[in-house]
Amino acid sequence: MALSSDDGGFESRIGKGARIAGTLNFRAPVKIEGEAEGDITGDEIVIAEGAVVTAKITATRLIVAGRLSGEATVREKIELTASARVQCRLTTPSLVLREGAQFEGDCKMPPAGKPAQASVSVAAQQPALSP
Repeated sequence: MALSSDDGGFESRIGKGARIAGTLNFRAPVKIEGEAEGDITGDEIVIAEGAVVTAKITATRLIVAGRLSGEATVREKIELTASARVQCRLTTPSLVLREGAQFEGDCKMPPAGKPAQASVSVAAQQPALSP
């Protein structure tokens, strides 16, 4: 799942300027562009740049480009993009932190089948070495 200007892959959306609170259950990929709080459950959840989410999230995959506070339990992978601002407890077997992402909180990485599958990757450009 990738962020793009083409939102054809999202069947559900909380648009910019919208504010929603409560228990939210999504069966299709969802993109949150506005504000959301409460309990959010879904397969693929994207928190877009500019979005503000305060929630307990349970998902298969989660991409954060906006602000997230609370707790996220994700079965496959969490990706924090460069614009992500996250203050919460994360539980996932795979965490990707892009250069520029800000994360404050705890992260538990239980194995997904085998201990070798738990991973953290930090995507950052390395300076070229001079000969």
